[in-house]
Amino acid sequence: MPLGVGWLFQDVTESRQGEHEASLLRFRAQQLHRAARAAAECEDPAEAATVHLDFALAGFADHALIDRVADGTEDSGPVRLVRVAATPSGAPGPTRIEGRAGLPVRYGEGHPAVQCVERAGSVRAGAGSLSPEDARAWAQARQWPPDAVHALCTVLRSRGRTLGAVTFLRGAGRHAFERSDATYAEDVAAHIATSLDLASLTRPDR
Repeated sequence: MPLGVGWLFQDVTESRQGEHEASLLRFRAQQLHRAARAAAECEDPAEAATVHLDFALAGFADHALIDRVADGTEDSGPVRLVRVAATPSGAPGPTRIEGRAGLPVRYGEGHPAVQCVERAGSVRAGAGSLSPEDARAWAQARQWPPDAVHALCTVLRSRGRTLGAVTFLRGAGRHAFERSDATYAEDVAAHIATSLDLASLTRPDR
């Protein structure tokens, strides 16, 4: 005679999480590889920098900005940054280059990009639990697209010098940036910094 029913449960949360993380790492490694191959075909190193940025955005962030340290402020004085490249605001598309000289950005004291340059490390920021209206104001106050609620600023360094910062931005539909995201952003930033450094060396006015 049957005595009852036995149930056996197995928690697959950790294995599924491990599979997801492994898949994500493979995808990001492939993106870095593809970006390097595409950038190698660029005659202009500044264009190569934006190629790395465009490949990094896929599945990672909604917007990205490259701000470079203004001439004469690398070693002393308050940090002044100029915008040299940005993704289109409000629509997908390739990163645009803001001219050779760049556009000055008036970041206030304590801005995440400024902190990133001063610390020579990555800085994460977020709008937290603000209302949609307050979150838009939070983003606009930092001169970011109004839909940005999560930010990750990563320093650009080459040949022992801080060149600026790259900022990745996510909207409300995405999770906040984590430590693993910062590691990936730092890998991308290393390639961007090398390209920008080479661009400065090949400019006729430098």
